[in-house]
Amino acid sequence: MHSLFHDYINPKITILLFFGVTILAVPVFAQKKFAYQVECVSVETNGSVTIKIWNSKLGKRYDQEKARKDAVDAILKSGVPGNNGCVLQKPLLVTTESIQKFKKIEKAFFAKHGLWSNYTRQATSLNTLPEKIGKKKWKVYQVTIAMDLLRKYLKEKRIIKSLNSGF
Repeated sequence: MHSLFHDYINPKITILLFFGVTILAVPVFAQKKFAYQVECVSVETNGSVTIKIWNSKLGKRYDQEKARKDAVDAILKSGVPGNNGCVLQKPLLVTTESIQKFKKIEKAFFAKHGLWSNYTRQATSLNTLPEKIGKKKWKVYQVTIAMDLLRKYLKEKRIIKSLNSGF
């Protein structure tokens, strides 16, 4: 006599369903993690990058401080796509090792009075919206990030390696 489980539910189907749900859940997690979107405005000779940033989940509730934090987060984790005459800005945290090291300090770094604010100036609210968002009433900010200073900080904390560390 077979059990009810074996008669009605094939273990192979159960495994396929598990992996299918897992694979579908990954993009949902990623969307929640990076709800902000960025567009390059300019790359300055002083090592700073100016971007437009908006949050598709928060829309018009997106505030200035969150935009500044997200701008630093983008420089660290996702980078900034190249367009409008800007060169692609790769994320500063590119290795698994650097990502893991940063995770250890991330909460303190992005705290209310954390060091993140040393690497960005006040965000400016924009009246002209990126074409990507059309006529939606989202808040879009222009934020300048001191990418070279942030890179220097990460090197001093030994989160990322300097280019000449292997020579």
